[in-house]
Amino acid sequence: MYDFESFQSCDTDDQKLENESVNQAIVENPVTFHCGRCNTVWADSRGICGEATSVNSLICLGKLLHWIKLVTQDVIINSEREWSLDGLFSACVYNTLQCVGCLCPVGVILYSTPEHLSALRNLFLLKKDQMYCYIFSTGQMVKASTLDFSVAPLGERLSEVRFVFWFFYPAC
Repeated sequence: MYDFESFQSCDTDDQKLENESVNQAIVENPVTFHCGRCNTVWADSRGICGEATSVNSLICLGKLLHWIKLVTQDVIINSEREWSLDGLFSACVYNTLQCVGCLCPVGVILYSTPEHLSALRNLFLLKKDQMYCYIFSTGQMVKASTLDFSVAPLGERLSEVRFVFWFFYPAC
């Protein structure tokens, strides 16, 4: 178990990091995601697809292929499906995720959802307020809630791909 005091960290959930270089480090350098209670590693930045701000969670595929896990084996899926009539996951059927180290709830996998959550089905949703991030390039351990994990809209990414393709294959 690591001592969080040995790292620079944010003291409150509502304090946002103003430093652009920290947010840029997430894109360019590896980041690991740790349990906020016991510091167990749950995932790294390779497996994070983005952020679902409506449910304050990071989106992770869980598995890329059968043999490539994008979350660690320290995140367990509870075997019983649950459902909710109120709250963030109202009218949803889901499995909860737990940390192996301290058994705290870390997120959910949604299976049946209302239309507004349909894009999040079958994805691991890891609660941002339950985790810390270690940013390798800066040596900082920070609360995940202080960082922005949103991704560029698909249209912007397609423009980048078109430009690169045109640059290498101008005759096409």
